[in-house]
Amino acid sequence: MRIIIKVGTQIIAGKNGLNQKKISKLIKEISVLLKKGIEIVLVSSGAIGAGLPMVPFTNPHRKKIAAAIGQPILIHDYYREAKKYKISIAQILILSDDFTNPERFKNFVSNIKAMLSHKILPIINENDVMKTEDLAIGDNDNFSAKVAVGLRADKLIILTNQNGLYTGNPDHDKKAKLIKKVIKIDSKIENLCSSDKSPLGRGGMISKVKAAQYATRHGIETLIGNGKEKNIIIKALGKSFSGTRFIAKKQ
Repeated sequence: MRIIIKVGTQIIAGKNGLNQKKISKLIKEISVLLKKGIEIVLVSSGAIGAGLPMVPFTNPHRKKIAAAIGQPILIHDYYREAKKYKISIAQILILSDDFTNPERFKNFVSNIKAMLSHKILPIINENDVMKTEDLAIGDNDNFSAKVAVGLRADKLIILTNQNGLYTGNPDHDKKAKLIKKVIKIDSKIENLCSSDKSPLGRGGMISKVKAAQYATRHGIETLIGNGKEKNIIIKALGKSFSGTRFIAKKQ
């Protein structure tokens, strides 16, 4: 089995930088799955969140500077935790052009497959420093779906700070109910998505549902769950998953 795990900034970072305990918990859970022979690709945000505490000044390039400072911190923290379980990790920074250029995307996919064949954990992040678009627009949700499709993954697991997709915004609507299963993503489902974003995150629920739509169209089951829940990834592969499951279309 091959799965893609996308981790949002709010899962591993806070106002004061990265949360070591959360990163440790994530890697420990991944190590359990790797021992079972499951291939995993981790798409991780968090570079800006890691670097912002070190960029106290105001500057038009503040977020990109934070990303440049934070990326080595982010990968180092992953390396430190992975080393405890004798897991080799690899860092890959990508841009949207890497998905639209056939030659570069083919090269990207072949390299990732080679890493997986040697039980290496690829950790992918958007190259915020080299990105020409406004950093407030894009995020890694879309990337994770494209990676899942390119690698023909079995599942895409998107971890966020919500339990999944609700009938309303659970932060403001006490009557909002969690939607356990979505068979078809249409305008009704999209209209349920809150446009609210976390202070450090850039996607919001709508970008996660859009990612699920892209992945499920290509036959990949997508799950959105709370990354703060214990063993959430293991649960996503079983029957005790407490988030939202998006059913893949038959190919």
